[in-house]
Amino acid sequence: MSHDTSLNNFLRRPGTAQVDTELRRWLRSLPVEQRVDFLRSLYGHNYRYAITLMRSSQLPLHQVVQLLQHWLLFSSHNCSRGLVAGFVPMIGEARFWTIAAKLDLNPTMADFLNYHGRGKLNHYRDVLSSRHPS
Repeated sequence: MSHDTSLNNFLRRPGTAQVDTELRRWLRSLPVEQRVDFLRSLYGHNYRYAITLMRSSQLPLHQVVQLLQHWLLFSSHNCSRGLVAGFVPMIGEARFWTIAAKLDLNPTMADFLNYHGRGKLNHYRDVLSSRHPS
């Protein structure tokens, strides 16, 4: 089963519990790089489900962090709430906000992250800048 074919098959299937279980099992059976590629491809179609699958995909932490960084930098600000809700329970609040604070986010994404995080992005940026003054 090729990567494109498998993504298209799962995009067309209904979201039943059995299909979801099969998809999660199939995803975990893939090599790490293919799991990451699949999640990146799915994200553009259904970011919430991509984040949900990422949480159960048993990816190494560095891959999870790379996905987070990529999605923070390149996804729409409309995804900000889902990114916070999906990643904070998985990697922890301090790690999430530290990662976000170190990135050069577009202003709209930063505003929405601050809104959904109740100002935590600015707080972590302030902490980081006080540790490393310019």
